[in-house]
Amino acid sequence: MLGAGPAGASAAFFLSHLSDGKMNVLSLEKLDRNFDRYHHMCGEAVSRRAFDDLSPLAPEAVTFEISRAIEHWPGGLELETPSQGYVLDRPLFLRRLLDRAVKEGCHLDQGSAISIVRENDRYTVRTRGGKEYRCRWLVGADGWNSLVRRTFFPGGPRLLWAEQYVTEERTERDVMHFHYDQRYLGGYRWVFPHEKGSRVGFTRGTEPRPKALERQGRPIPYDYHETVSDNACLVGDAAGQANPLTFGGIRAGMVAGKMAARAILKGDLSSYSREWERSPYSLPIYIQAFDILKGMDNAALSRSMRPFRKGYGRMAGLRAMMMGREDRKLFRAYGKAAKWGW
Repeated sequence: MLGAGPAGASAAFFLSHLSDGKMNVLSLEKLDRNFDRYHHMCGEAVSRRAFDDLSPLAPEAVTFEISRAIEHWPGGLELETPSQGYVLDRPLFLRRLLDRAVKEGCHLDQGSAISIVRENDRYTVRTRGGKEYRCRWLVGADGWNSLVRRTFFPGGPRLLWAEQYVTEERTERDVMHFHYDQRYLGGYRWVFPHEKGSRVGFTRGTEPRPKALERQGRPIPYDYHETVSDNACLVGDAAGQANPLTFGGIRAGMVAGKMAARAILKGDLSSYSREWERSPYSLPIYIQAFDILKGMDNAALSRSMRPFRKGYGRMAGLRAMMMGREDRKLFRAYGKAAKWGW
């Protein structure tokens, strides 16, 4: 296992847990002192529904409980919807998950992989520190610039570069705000609660930097369709599994880690690929909707939301379905992403 972010930690736990500790599982993580800093570069939000898919895991290291989402659209439209979830302390959440993996029999090590060689049905991973690890099954959970992907898989995901700031400006402790505007190039501006005030993020370079306590930035990888090559697989950011409408990646990566673990334990890694492709996490409509949004100006964004000026509901949905094909595709994608995208 290369990488101990959400997807890698999930795969490490489920491989050990589902095998009753009988499988020899190693999680190799390159980050040491920078682990916390890197994993705080995230909105850290995950829905309550996520843990239905991740049983027996439960929410831990919860900083805030989310009850509402408020969308701000051009033309002054605001839509408030119930939205049950959590803002996590992601580094602490991952450390606790890895601790559980160790209790189930997983081994942890720290080191930066620099090369991987496949010989017959075995892989040899070499680190910058001179260590070598050999394995039959290789899980690439090593981020958007994955060594596993670059070595064994074609191409790579598209990247949406985002920046995020921790500011002293306070926001509601139970609310996520989403601001939509043509300037965000298909994305949005988010405002989530933070212990020091709020975290504010948006597509990189689309608005001036605010006065901030912390500045963070990272690429969000999406739109990649390769998950398995021989006995190697990709999960999480390495596989571009973030949802391009919500930017959410924690839930999708962790579910993918669980799927990959089950497939490895069956001795049929290709079953992970099939399960992922059939899942609501990888629907093509997310990419299609994102590309539509990228081409919309504020007038089009405002027009598209006109059916919902009195709020979401059955009648509003029926009015929306009477609009143009692209708008209908957007509404279907929004509904799916609200349920499965974070």
